[in-house]
Amino acid sequence: MIEEWKIARMQRAQFRVVGNHSAVKVCHWTKQALRGIAPCYKESFYGIHSHKCLEMSPALTCNQRCLHCWRDTSIFSKGWSGPIDEPGSIIDGCIAERKKLLIGFRGNKKVDRELFEDALEPDHVAISLTGEPCMYPRLNELIDEFFARKFRSVYLVSSGTVPESLRSLNKLPTNLYISLTAPNQEKYKELCLPVIGNAWEKVNESLELMRKMKTNTVLRLTLMRSLNMSKPGEFIPLIEKAKPKFVECKAYMFLGYSRQRLSEENMPEMSEIRAFAKAIEENSNYKILNERSDSRICLLGRN
Repeated sequence: MIEEWKIARMQRAQFRVVGNHSAVKVCHWTKQALRGIAPCYKESFYGIHSHKCLEMSPALTCNQRCLHCWRDTSIFSKGWSGPIDEPGSIIDGCIAERKKLLIGFRGNKKVDRELFEDALEPDHVAISLTGEPCMYPRLNELIDEFFARKFRSVYLVSSGTVPESLRSLNKLPTNLYISLTAPNQEKYKELCLPVIGNAWEKVNESLELMRKMKTNTVLRLTLMRSLNMSKPGEFIPLIEKAKPKFVECKAYMFLGYSRQRLSEENMPEMSEIRAFAKAIEENSNYKILNERSDSRICLLGRN
């Protein structure tokens, strides 16, 4: 599915490609947790174990080319093509490659040995590393397999462009995220550059599905200065359509490949994120519950 030179470039960036179309990487916050520094904001907000997090994706491809994405958006497609790997082999491969990526921490004097050994057996998975995971045709089986292996929590992060995949899930993830960047179709096309013609309609279909799902549902608003922050109220109809349990107001971070498409000026300060979240709170049924300034994020929950 992907050219060899692109795979080599991913390897240099500390991704590990698994099978024909999956990948794993050790997150910055997993490394921080191992060093005894602050864990991921998801540990603060939702209680995951950052040092035991397996961040992976079963789909290296995506049907969007978002300006803010820190990944290589030249890896995209309108639909799935090529082989479809077995869910079990994807999980086995991701866990094995993650162990290899972590092994250097064994000799780090700043890392507690017991914590390190515990980290080698992940109990949380974030199906979110790169691409659109809902494009993987056997996603429902993959999630089932994680639960069968006694993972404590299974998070799925989607752009909402494949509602039929969400509809087909046998077991719902512990947290279902839909990442939302635009309040309307015009802005969506400008910021997300979809490669499928009816993407905005599919996003709205996914938001409708979200309100019916009996799990922790999270709408993540990725916020960029000068691009989508001037009118917070425009997001409220979409929030009300989805009725998620939580809303995350998260700053765009000037990282990775996004530096080729945006500037550091597009990265809002924490004060701007707070002000945006406050505007949502004042005009909706959501209340600010928590924040993490190091991740430039505010968490709101439904009253």
